[in-house]
Formats: sequence, structure tokens, C-alpha cells
Amino acid sequence: MGKDNVYFHTVYWPSVQIGDGRNWTMLHHLSTTEYLNYEGGKFSKSKNRGVFGPAARETGIPASVWRYYLLSTRPETADAMFSWSDCVAANNNVLLNNFGNFINRALKFVSALYDGVIPDGGDEPGPLSPNDEYDAEFVASVNGLLKDYIDAMEAVKLRLGLQTVMLISMRGNNYLQSSGLNKALKASDPKRCAQVVSRAVNLIYVLSALVYPFMPATSDSILAQLNAPARVVPEVLSTDILAGHTIGKPEHLFKKIEDNMVDVWRVKFGGAPEETAPEVAKATKKGKGSKKAASQVITDPNVPKTPEILALEAKIAEQGQVVRGLKGQTPRTAELDTQIKDEVDGLKKLKTELEHLLSTAS
Repeated sequence: MGKDNVYFHTVYWPSVQIGDGRNWTMLHHLSTTEYLNYEGGKFSKSKNRGVFGPAARETGIPASVWRYYLLSTRPETADAMFSWSDCVAANNNVLLNNFGNFINRALKFVSALYDGVIPDGGDEPGPLSPNDEYDAEFVASVNGLLKDYIDAMEAVKLRLGLQTVMLISMRGNNYLQSSGLNKALKASDPKRCAQVVSRAVNLIYVLSALVYPFMPATSDSILAQLNAPARVVPEVLSTDILAGHTIGKPEHLFKKIEDNMVDVWRVKFGGAPEETAPEVAKATKKGKGSKKAASQVITDPNVPKTPEILALEAKIAEQGQVVRGLKGQTPRTAELDTQIKDEVDGLKKLKTELEHLLSTAS
């Protein structure tokens, strides 16, 4: 719930319920948020600034990635900022290289070296011992993170809960790395290799439950690859998927988003830039000539948008924000006017470059 609705739901409406005298169900807990802003400014439907509803789907970004990024930046304690570069980094660096990599690496190993059947590592069904001969630190670490996750979720600290999920998957990646899981380990110490595989697969089973509140489709995909039913969140790491179980087909959970899409989406969802002519007139005091130079570059819809054009349009949009930000500063001083003039000159230079690119491309 947004912070602007807190008074109604915590003071006004409970007072009405109490005043009525009947046995109404009362508010128990309220999770509120601050504001989510957009790329250095605010979301605005009227100005087409920001990505809304169907437009989010049209980007081609999967729903699970949207859910992860927005929840990971949830403004629980202070205003937060939506950033396309952060969104792409969240997909590529966290979901793909951390969370997805751990799951895909472990399950592909089972598929390739064990014909998709979980090997017998010697673990009995049930909780793994925190005093294990080989993996005591790993088990204790995962169990501690599971407690952190449960505590965070019970306190409705959703962002912390999601961060903890990613810490657990990172711990899984480190476990595979430190255990030296590869073909050589299978050949030299087949029992230990089977044990590492079994414990990694059971950690993946835990992750399927932890991630469900945030990314249910991703959870379903993990369960399909494990060929296992949905489960509850455990308090400790256990051996629940036993030796002899046949997994499903391993598949990548996430795909890379190219970095150049950041500029594309910034331009597409940046909204209509505000007029910069008044800033130019005040800063340069050259009258109509300056206003004309600062006018918007009119693009031909028939001219294909190359990556260079899209990138330059993004720079123009950013430079326009700089000019507008300076204009809003008070008090107005000679130094500020000079700075505005310099930034407006930079804006005009970028627009001249864009006009040249457009004429070349047409």
C-alpha cells in the first residue's frame, strides 16, 4: 500500500469500526511503501513517461523478470528509482548469472552424467546434519539463511526476503565451485560427487518454494525440471528428493537482455520532452534565433532507427532533463544562468548531430 493511504486504513477506518460497536475484523498488519520514481524523475501517464500495463508486456521482458526487479527495488523504507540499466543488470547479473546458473548447472550435470537420475550419495531422508564431515559450513549457512528468509517474510519485509533467496542461490553456486563438481570428481570420487549432486538438487528444491511468492512461473518451471511436486518452505535443508528419482529436462530459466536495449527503452518510454526554447532564450538572450535552434528535432517515421540514432535520442532526453533540472533550481544566479546556457548549448549540439544522422539515414 502506498504511504498516502496509510492514514485512512490505520486511523480513520478503524475509528469508524470501533464507533460502530459491532465485532468487525480489525486491521492486524499493514505493509506500506514509499514512492517509486522513474529515471531521475516521476512516472507520468499524461506525459507518457514511464512504462505502464500492456507496454511492459510489449517490451518482451518476461513477467518473472519484471516481478523480480520491481520487488527487489520495492520502496519499503525510502523512495526508490526505476532504472532501465538496473533492470537489465538485475536480469543478466542476478537472475541469469546467479540464480539461473546454479539451477541449470546442477541439473544439466545430472542429465548429462547420470542420465537424469539422482545418484546415491549416502544421505538418509530428512534434515542434513550441521556437523557433516564435508559440508558442515554449507549446511549451517543455508539453515541460517532459511531462518532469515522466514523472519523477513513474517515481518512482510518482502525485499529482504527476495534478497535472501538470491543469497541462498549464490551459496549454492559457491558450493558447486568449492566442491569441484565436474567429470573429474565423478571419476576420482564417485561417492562424494553423488553426494554433492544430491545436496545441490535438494537445495534447488528448497529454492522452488522460496521463490514462489515472488516469481510463481519460475517456481513452476523449476518444479517441472525437477519433476517434483510443490512443497512448503522448510526450516532446514533436508534430503527430500531421494536417490533414484528421475528429473525432467533442464532448461534455462532466463535469457540475456542485450545492453543496448537500455537506450531503446529509455527513448521509447521517456515521454515527450518539454520545450527547451524558454531556457535558451533566457540563457542566451538571442531571441527567436535561439528558440528556433532549440526546437525539437522532427524525425521521419519512415527513417529506420539505428542503434546510433536511438542512443543519441536517449542522450538528448537525458540532456533535456539536466536543463529542466537546472531551470528549477533557486535562487537564480549569474553562475546558474551560465551553467544553463552551457547545458543548452550541449543540448543543441546533440540535436544537430541527430539531424545529421537522420539526414544520412534517409
